Amino acid sequence: MANNVGQTASSQHAALDNRSETSVILGRNVTRLRKQAKITKQKFALMVGVGRPFLNRIENGTADPRLSVILRLADALETTPQELLTNPGEPPTQSMPKRHTRLG
Repeated sequence: MANNVGQTASSQHAALDNRSETSVILGRNVTRLRKQAKITKQKFALMVGVGRPFLNRIENGTADPRLSVILRLADALETTPQELLTNPGEPPTQSMPKRHTRLG
C-alpha cells in the first residue's frame, strides 16, 4: 500500500532504518569526540546552541538533528560532518563521483 507521497510501507521502513542507523553513528561519534576533547555535556550543549536534553538524544542516537545542528556539532568538535556521519572503520566516501573509465 502506498502513502500520499508514493512510498510503499517497506521503503518507508527502510528509510527509517537507515535514518536511525545514521543517528546511532552520529551519536557514537559525537560522544567519542566530545569525551576525547574532555568537554562536559553541559558545556558542549552551550557551545553548539542546543539544550542538554536534545544533546542527550543526539548522543543516544534517538534524535534526528537538522543539518544546521550537525554543522555546529562538527564545528565545535573541530571535525567535518562527514566524519560525524561515518563509522570510524569505514573508508570515507568520495565527494566527487568517479568518471567512467571511457570518459577519461
